Amino acid sequence: MTAARTSAPQLVRELFAAVDNQDANAVGSYVTDDLHFRFGSADPVIGKDEFVASSEQFLASLAGIRHQIISLWEVEEGTVVAIMDVHYRRHDGREHTLPCSNLFRLRDGKVHDYRIYMDIAPIFAD
Repeated sequence: MTAARTSAPQLVRELFAAVDNQDANAVGSYVTDDLHFRFGSADPVIGKDEFVASSEQFLASLAGIRHQIISLWEVEEGTVVAIMDVHYRRHDGREHTLPCSNLFRLRDGKVHDYRIYMDIAPIFAD
């Protein structure tokens, strides 16, 4: 008996669930060792270890996060686009919801290119 292959859209949904659980190590299990990650206009992060470290730092800066998927589709095999609202809760209790779109490219059942298109600045503005 062989395990069923997780579809690209399902893998992306599982990755978002790991982010929403603020579990950077679990998020790291969905990416390749040579991941290319870029969040907005920030410098790219290359490699799984660097990605997990930056994810830990980012998630620790938040009291909570939740992705509300509006649309998610596989535009071609192994390429997934997600449009969503992301709900953030800061440690001071303030909450913000920001629009976001992500692009994922998969290779061998894991994300090898992950791009987030949004302006995160309002979350950290005083």
